[in-house]
Amino acid sequence: MLAREDYFHALNKVPFSLAPAHYARELRHFRHTHFLRLLLLELSGISSTAEVMHSWSDCADALILHALQYCKQILSVRYGTPRDADGHEVFLLTLAMGKLGGRELNYSSDIDLIFAYTMAGETDGEERIENQQYFSKVVQQFSQLLQNVTPDGFVFRVDLRLRPNGDSGTLVPSLAAMETYYQEQGRDWERYAMVKARVISEALADVPAWFERLIVPFVYRRYVDFSVIESLRSMKAMIEREVQLNPRLDDIKRGQGGIREVEFILQNFQLIRGGRLPPLQQQNALAVLAVLKRERLLHHSEALKQAYLFLRRLENTLQSLNDQQTHSLPDEPVKQMQVTLAMGYASWDNLLAKLHQYQRIIRYAFRAVMGKVDYYEDAKRLLANQLASLWQGHVESTMAINLLTSFGFANAEHCYQMIHAFRHGPRCRRLPQGARMRLDRFMVLLLTELTHVEKTDEVLLQVMHLLENIVGRSAYLALLTENPQVLTELLFWFAHSSFITSLLVNQPFLLEVLLDQGQEWRPQARQQLELLLLEKLAHHQDVEAQEEMLRQFKLTNWLMAARAELYGFSSSVRIGKFLSDVAQVIVSQVLVIASEQLSLRYPEMKEVQSSFAIIAYGKLGSREMNYASDLDLVFLHRVRPVDEALVTRLTQKILHMLTTRLQSGILYSVDTRLRPSGTAGLLVSHIDAFIEYQKKQAWTWEHQALLKARILTGNPRMKHDFLQLKKEVLSLPKDKLILQQEVFAMRVKIDQHHDSNPLKNIADGLLDLEFLVQFLILNLGSPVLARSTHTLNQLNYLFTAGVLNKEQFAVLKKAYRHYHHLLHLALLRPGSTRDERIQNQVTTIYQQFLF
Repeated sequence: MLAREDYFHALNKVPFSLAPAHYARELRHFRHTHFLRLLLLELSGISSTAEVMHSWSDCADALILHALQYCKQILSVRYGTPRDADGHEVFLLTLAMGKLGGRELNYSSDIDLIFAYTMAGETDGEERIENQQYFSKVVQQFSQLLQNVTPDGFVFRVDLRLRPNGDSGTLVPSLAAMETYYQEQGRDWERYAMVKARVISEALADVPAWFERLIVPFVYRRYVDFSVIESLRSMKAMIEREVQLNPRLDDIKRGQGGIREVEFILQNFQLIRGGRLPPLQQQNALAVLAVLKRERLLHHSEALKQAYLFLRRLENTLQSLNDQQTHSLPDEPVKQMQVTLAMGYASWDNLLAKLHQYQRIIRYAFRAVMGKVDYYEDAKRLLANQLASLWQGHVESTMAINLLTSFGFANAEHCYQMIHAFRHGPRCRRLPQGARMRLDRFMVLLLTELTHVEKTDEVLLQVMHLLENIVGRSAYLALLTENPQVLTELLFWFAHSSFITSLLVNQPFLLEVLLDQGQEWRPQARQQLELLLLEKLAHHQDVEAQEEMLRQFKLTNWLMAARAELYGFSSSVRIGKFLSDVAQVIVSQVLVIASEQLSLRYPEMKEVQSSFAIIAYGKLGSREMNYASDLDLVFLHRVRPVDEALVTRLTQKILHMLTTRLQSGILYSVDTRLRPSGTAGLLVSHIDAFIEYQKKQAWTWEHQALLKARILTGNPRMKHDFLQLKKEVLSLPKDKLILQQEVFAMRVKIDQHHDSNPLKNIADGLLDLEFLVQFLILNLGSPVLARSTHTLNQLNYLFTAGVLNKEQFAVLKKAYRHYHHLLHLALLRPGSTRDERIQNQVTTIYQQFLF
C-alpha cells in the first residue's frame, strides 16, 4: 500500500512545464492508474476497505496540492506572487471536508474543499491584483482542471459549497474573514461539517495552531447548549421522515440502517462529548469508533464497526462499476452478479441477507443512541408541573405564593415578586424566541432544584443577580441546563460561600470551572502554573487581552482552590502556598509584558529589566496568602543614573497593570509602603542604597518585615546581594530588652490603628504568634534563617535550635494551623470563630517571651 509521500513523489515526475491540456491528461492517467490498482487490491483481499479508502484519500491530497501548485505557477506569469503589506509571500490554506477530510474517500466521491488565504495584500507581477482576486482565479482554474470531463475522463468532482456563506459567499476568503465568520455567524450545520475538517496544505507551519484555536472551539464545546440538542433532534427527525417516506433498503447511504445513520451516531458523540474528551476530536469514523469502544461509551461498537465497513465496501463496489457516485443497489441481474462476485458472496440473496443483518444492527444502534439525547420529553414533563406554571405566569399570585411557601421559601411573597419582576423585566422581554425557550427550560429546572437547597430565599436572590448577567448569553444557560451537577453545585455554593457566590455572580466565565470535579483538583506546582499561563497568553497578542487573561487566570485558580479547600481536599496552609505561587507567576508575567511594551518606545528597556528586582514582603513573601491578601512589594534596581527614570516608568507600569480595574476586576491591591522611608521614599531604590538603609536606618519593625521578604524576580547577583543582606541583618547584635520593647510596642500600635472587623479576632491571634516568632528569630540572630520565610518553617527551626521546648512548639504549630484555617474559612464562609483555649495557650507563651 502506497504511503502519502509516495503519491507526492510519483506526482513530482509530472512537470509543471506541460501545457494545460497535456497536464490535465497526466493527472487523469495518474488518477485512473491508482484507481485500478486500489480496486484490484481490495477485490483480491490484499488490502482492506479501510486501507483502500485511506490510501485513495492520500492520492487525492497529492493530486489536489499538485494541481493547485500548477495553477498558481500558470497565473504567476501574469500576476506574480501574492504578498502582504510587509512583502512576505501569502499562501493558500486548503481544508479537506467530508469523506476526504476523514480519509474515507470512495472511488467516485466528490471532494469537498474550503480555501482561504493567509493575508490581505496584492500580487507583485506586472499586472497587480488583490490577493483575494488572485486566489479566486487559482481555485476557479483548479476546479475546472480537476472536474472537467475530457476524452480521458475527470480527476475529481469538486464541491466548494461548504465555504462560509455557501454559494453566495466569497470563493476564497482571508483567514481573518473566516475566523470572524465562524466566531460570529457559524451555523449549526457548519459545526457538523467541521467535524471532518482536515488541513492538507503542506507549507503552512502555523496553520495547525490557527486551526486548533478557531475550529476546535467552534465545533467542540466543553458543554452542550440547547442549540446543539435541538439541531441533533431536527436532523434525527429529518432522517426518520426520509426513511418513512422511502423505507427501501436498497439505498445503503440514506435508507434504514444506512451509512448516514452511522455517521450521525458518531457525530452525536463528537459534538456532545468531544469538548470534554479530546480523543473524539478526529475526522476518521473508524478512529472515533475505536475511542467509543475504549471509553465504553457505545454498546456493540465492534458490531457497528463491522456493519459500517461492510456498507463502505459495498459503496466502493457500487461506485467502481461505472465510476459514478451512487449508493443504490442495482436492479439489473448482470450488475447484481458483478457486485455479488466483487463482495465475495455465493449469491445475490446471500449478499442481501448479510446487508439486511447489518442494517438492523445500525438501525438498532441509531435508535438507542439518539433516544438518549431526547431532552424534550424531560422538559415537557417538567413544564407540566406546578413550578412550570408558576414561572410561565399561568397561576394567580396568591396560589403562586402558596406554592413557594410549600416548597420551603421563607418570604414567599418577596421571592415571587423577584421571579415575576425578572420574567417581565427588560432583559427577558428583549430575548428572541429561541433564547426565551431556553430560559423557560432553565427556570423550570432551577425552581425544581431550589426546593432541595438550604437558605432558599438567599440562594434565589443570588441566582437572580447571576441571571441578570447571563440571560442574554445562551451558552451559560446551556451549561447549567445540560449539566445538572453544575447547577446543583452552583446553588450549594450560593447557600454556603459568599466568596464563591461573589466570584460566580460577577464573573460568569467561571461557571465552566464547575464542570471539573473539585475532588479531582490538586494545587499545581509553580513551574506548572508558569507553563499554563504562558500557554494561555500565547493566544493573545493584544496587551489588554493579555491583562484580561491574567485576571481570568487568577480568578480561575482562586475558585478551584476555594472549592478544594471547602470540600476538605486541600489544607489551608497548602492553599496559601498555592495562592502565593499564582500571584508570583502573575507578577513575573506582568513584569515581562510591561517591559515588552515599554521597549517599543525605549529600546534600552530590556537591558534595564535585567537589572531590576521585585521583592515580595508580607503574605506573598512568606507564601501564606489568603483570598483577601494584597501584595506588599518593594522594587530595587542596579542601573546607571541615566536609566533611573526608565526604572521608575517600569515600576509605574507594573503597578498600573496590577491595580487597574478591567472587566474581570483588578489583579491585586498593591502596598509599596515597606520601601525605605515609606511613602516619603523613592518608589524604586538602588539595591546598594536599600542595603545601606536596612543596615543603618531601618527600624526594628522593618527588620521584622524583612524576615518574610524574598526576591521574586532579579538577576543572580541581585538575588545573592539580597540574601546576603538578610543574613547580615539577622547577625546584627541586639539588646534583648530593647528588642522586646520595640516588638511589643509595634504590636500594640497595630491594635490601636486597626478598625474592628469580623476577621480581627482571628487575625489578632495569628498576629500574636507571628510577632512572637519574629522576636525569637531576631533575638537568636542566626543567618541560617535568611532563606526561610514561612512561619511554620521558622517555628521548626526555633524548636530545633532549642529556643522553643516541645510543648511550646506543639502549641504554636497547632495554633498556627488553626488560625490559618479559620482565616481562610472566614473569608470563604463567614461565621467561623477561633478556639479560645488555643488562644489562651498562645497568649501564655507570648507573655513568657515578650513581657
